[in-house]
Amino acid sequence: MRLMKVALILVTVGVSAAIAQQRQSDPALIAPRFDLSLGYNNIRANAPPGGCDCFDMNGGYVSAGFHVKNWLSIAGEFTGGHANNISLLGQNLTLMTFMVGPRVARNGHRLVPFGQVLFGGAHGSNSYFPTSTSSTSSASSWALSSGGGLDVNLTHRFAIRALEVQYLRTALPNGTNDAQNHFMIGAGLVIKFGGRYAPPPPAPIVAQRSNELSFTCSTNVANIDQGQVLEIIGNTMTEPDKLDVNYSWSSSGGTVQGSGRRVTINTTGIAPGDYRVTGHASLVSSPSTTAECEAAFRVNQPIPTVAATAPSQSDNADDKIFHENVQDALFDYDKYEIRPDAQIAIDHAAQYLKAHPEIRVLIGGYSDERGSAEYNLALGEKRANAARKALIADGIDADRLQIISYGKEAQVCTAENETCWQQNRRAAFSLHR
Repeated sequence: MRLMKVALILVTVGVSAAIAQQRQSDPALIAPRFDLSLGYNNIRANAPPGGCDCFDMNGGYVSAGFHVKNWLSIAGEFTGGHANNISLLGQNLTLMTFMVGPRVARNGHRLVPFGQVLFGGAHGSNSYFPTSTSSTSSASSWALSSGGGLDVNLTHRFAIRALEVQYLRTALPNGTNDAQNHFMIGAGLVIKFGGRYAPPPPAPIVAQRSNELSFTCSTNVANIDQGQVLEIIGNTMTEPDKLDVNYSWSSSGGTVQGSGRRVTINTTGIAPGDYRVTGHASLVSSPSTTAECEAAFRVNQPIPTVAATAPSQSDNADDKIFHENVQDALFDYDKYEIRPDAQIAIDHAAQYLKAHPEIRVLIGGYSDERGSAEYNLALGEKRANAARKALIADGIDADRLQIISYGKEAQVCTAENETCWQQNRRAAFSLHR
């Protein structure tokens, strides 16, 4: 009974140490997946049949463990021992046990206490086992052990089992109560295999990104005659995306008209020269997050004009010839890249414009009715710019080309089908007199 109490104390110490283990103090010592231990053990046994004419058996053990968790493993253990002249009858005894059960340990430290409870079988041989009717020289029974010990880690692969103490109960026949109580003590070497159990990494701390704002602006033309209206377009990008933005504008010349991301500059009454418009953008949700942009433009001396007259038949004929040679460039849905068919039309238009260097062209960008008005104004501007750049690439002077965006506000077809929508997705060219 005393031996059982000692073994239960060792199990309790091992379990308590494992439960108390909150985190590893040395990650290099965290338990691998498997471990194998072998070494010497001594069994203090009592001889059948009998009370306790106790004797010592010398032998060895082999145990293996599979780690279910860092602190919990399934252990299997085989022991074997032999003793001579264990009683007055002069018989010998060879005793072997093979058991399996749970083991808990405080891994992750240099000193690793552990506790275990194992159950299995025992086999005795080369001895005398009396029964109620006869006797045999070998016998088998169930076996139960509980105990614990202390491992000393050398590296994450090798450790010394400094001490292992267990209470062992067997039920081999002895002619009286068929019960034996043994005390086992041993020591050995532990070898560890497989990938180490690492504690789950802490959840990454994601720094909250601050609001960001970028702002650019451009003019629809770089040069404008005095008295004409210049269009300014602002483009913002926010982080996170699609945040509301406030806009304000100022100009070193002319009068700013309108509000929002698109405004105009009235150049009436200002002297010819170079000017600069400045835009200021700020987030509605974070007014301190701001950005600025600048765009330059030049005001030219106006060309004297004659009194306006009704379009002559010659003007109408010029328009007809112009549109026969300079045809609209069509675009795919929500795109502003020049398609092959549009490139053919632009190449033909460039040849005509080269032959008539006096002609100036206004390029209007359009979209179909789908989408918001603001989005389609920006898309129309991109289409007009794409057509302008294509003409410039074909050798047309940039000063002869101006752009304007109408978005979805000026539709040439109002039916709700793809054929009609295609007609509206265009860059249209007109004489800019």
